[in-house]
Amino acid sequence: MKRPSPILVSIVMLVLATLACFPNRGAQPTATPEQIQPTAVQEQVQPTVAVEVETPAPTVQPTSAPSPVPQGASIEISNESDVDVYYIYISPSDSGEWGEDWLGDQVLPAGGATTIYGVPEGTCDIKAADQAGEIVEVFWEVDLAGAVSWTITGTASLVVDNQSTSTITNLYISSTESDTWGDNWLTTDVVGPGETYVVSGIPRGSYDIKATASDNSAIEVLFNVQLVTERTWTVQGSYPLPSNAVLRFEDDFSSNRNNWGRNVDTGDVLYNNPADGQFCIDIRSQNFTAWEWYEPFRPDQFVAEIMCTVTGPADATCGLGFGPDGDNLYWFEVTAYNQAFALFLLENGSWQTPPIEWTESVNISPQGPNYLSMERVQGQLNVFINGVLVGQVASDRFPTGRVGIGGSTYDDGNATVCIDSLQVWRLE
Repeated sequence: MKRPSPILVSIVMLVLATLACFPNRGAQPTATPEQIQPTAVQEQVQPTVAVEVETPAPTVQPTSAPSPVPQGASIEISNESDVDVYYIYISPSDSGEWGEDWLGDQVLPAGGATTIYGVPEGTCDIKAADQAGEIVEVFWEVDLAGAVSWTITGTASLVVDNQSTSTITNLYISSTESDTWGDNWLTTDVVGPGETYVVSGIPRGSYDIKATASDNSAIEVLFNVQLVTERTWTVQGSYPLPSNAVLRFEDDFSSNRNNWGRNVDTGDVLYNNPADGQFCIDIRSQNFTAWEWYEPFRPDQFVAEIMCTVTGPADATCGLGFGPDGDNLYWFEVTAYNQAFALFLLENGSWQTPPIEWTESVNISPQGPNYLSMERVQGQLNVFINGVLVGQVASDRFPTGRVGIGGSTYDDGNATVCIDSLQVWRLE
């Protein structure tokens, strides 16, 4: 029996499988009924909902109100001195007091600057002082209105207080190292009796100062004055002779008609004959006082004056005395080198407590000569240097006496005291 063909069998099986997977494939499908579309729903408008939103803080802060500008003037101060300034005083020029410090806790260092606000307007004086309260500089009679500037340079100033009876026409301020007086610092100004005048901007240093009248005669002279900050000079002028003074004796030592010295040598002292217009005494011993009396009369009220120079030890002195004898006298001494004077009292051969202790005076010329004067009037003894009254003491001792001229040594001997002139007035 023949077996069937494998290809035919495969085809038959494929057809059967296809029919099994797709039944009724040849029938048309039933029509789908028409679908009813739903009625459209009207869109509802939702109400707007208010939403509170916090406003952010501004990124730029508001500008603060400006500080009020202080009323009054302002002073810009530059310190170009070499000293730190701790105090600034501002005072009306017509006030006698400096008032309060305007710096407070602030310090104005050398090379620094600061500004002071709210200063009352007007004419004022301004003073800068260091930590110790010493004056650095003064700015006088400043017109304070609005903004004012002041540069502290550390220069000195001189306040001239004219208490003399003469008008100061010329004011000379010359370095002690100079041989001339230089220019007049007053320029076109004058300083009348009772008036004051301020000279500012003087370089710091040592000066000789002279005030003169219109005829250039000296009213008063100061020597070796240290001008560092501010200094006041009260000009007294030459003290006038009393109206009842009568010149009773005068000697310029151009001759020896009054028998001075006579070359008497005691060993400690040589009293020379006058020569070249001078009467000189050589004091060889240390700690020794020597004088010679003027003998012609014994005044009770008088004025005596000598012009004197001294050479030798720095502490040697010129002297002018009054008393009844060698154990009792007042002795007025001046040391030129140290610019000092004293008034001593010798009583019954013993030196008492000095009526005037050693006192410095810039009226004394370090180079000399110097004029020493003594006045005895109405129970008072007055002493003068170069015409200026420097000391007064009550004097009830020695109703009458003689005038003595000479000098003293201290630590060293070998001093020469020379008297150029002697004048004695009696008060009658």
